[in-house]
Amino acid sequence: MTRVTILLMYIARVERVHLARILRRDGGVRDACREAVLAGGRFWVTENVQPASKLAATYALRERHTLERGIGTVGFAEAVADLRARGDDLVRVGGVETEGPSYHFQLFLDERAIAVVACLGVDRSRRRHSPDTPR
Repeated sequence: MTRVTILLMYIARVERVHLARILRRDGGVRDACREAVLAGGRFWVTENVQPASKLAATYALRERHTLERGIGTVGFAEAVADLRARGDDLVRVGGVETEGPSYHFQLFLDERAIAVVACLGVDRSRRRHSPDTPR
């Protein structure tokens, strides 16, 4: 087994409750993500870490992309601001997938995966359609 496989197994079996606990907040995207985790949503956390500033730049571009295409999001601007505020602190990326409504939550955890740095949600219901596809 690879380290990634072991890490994913560990998180999936042991850390669902921990992830739900660190997502707890009064309203907003983190609570929606927490509900997805508690409802059995599929989730993952990467083993790799990278500077928050690098992720902030990447996700600022992705936010612009979603806005240009009219893709629904929640918490995107706040997540980019939260990442920028972390500077070069190392961050771990994760995600939570839901089936209905079809949402993808992108998580950014601190290096030790004990606190949520940022969280955003993207509506995946338009995922299979190109911008030119008639509705």
